[in-house]
Amino acid sequence: MSSAWFLSSVLVGATVLLSIAGTLLVRRLASVEVLERHNDVAGFIYAVIGVVYAVLLGFAAITVWERYDRAQASVEQEANDLADLYRDAETFPANVRTQLKDQIRDYVRLVVQKEWPAMAVGKSSHEVWDAYIQLWRTYYQFSPGTDQEKTWYSQSLTKLNDLGDQRRMRLLSGRVGSVPVMMWVALLGTGVITIAFSFLFGTPNAIAQIIMSSGLAFTIALVMVAIIALGQPFAGITRVGPQPFEQLEPMFKHLELR
Repeated sequence: MSSAWFLSSVLVGATVLLSIAGTLLVRRLASVEVLERHNDVAGFIYAVIGVVYAVLLGFAAITVWERYDRAQASVEQEANDLADLYRDAETFPANVRTQLKDQIRDYVRLVVQKEWPAMAVGKSSHEVWDAYIQLWRTYYQFSPGTDQEKTWYSQSLTKLNDLGDQRRMRLLSGRVGSVPVMMWVALLGTGVITIAFSFLFGTPNAIAQIIMSSGLAFTIALVMVAIIALGQPFAGITRVGPQPFEQLEPMFKHLELR
């Protein structure tokens, strides 16, 4: 089991255990009869708190999911741009074609080997940036001679610019926090109140109340873990992998064999 899965399990388990302890503590401090007399008022207030918390939790979950989805889309688009550049290089003279293909292969290799581990800790790779600069210089120094070369050269520059944009989006997705600090304060504070409020209901059966409170705590903690995991697209449990880049090498070989 990875450390991320272990920490997530500990977080969820600790939240459930605290809810059980809180339920037992309140039932020890206040009798069931006293708690039952306030069930109607407590239920009305709890409904309001529950709705507010559900809105906050849903908003945070949607926000992190959209950022995660954009990060994955950027990775796929960046890989697509590289595939297009490699294929379009066939239209250029032999010396330029060979140079471009070698540089594209180097870029792919460095992204997988260097930049992906760096993104897991919120950093980037200078080697990948240098590889992009070298690729750009090759295009910059090449002057197309025929109309066909000019057409493919123009399209390649468009792809090259988009390649740089997608890489920046990928790096930003791994660095920028998807949920603002104040939103985390609201989520954690309201979550504690929501779970703690379930202790104040009086039910004759203590086991039933423990099951309900722990089930609520488990659900809230599980959603929180999902928000944390999705908020870090290139680290943690649900990280975006480099598979789109790894699939390029077999495609490159296939193009060479044609």
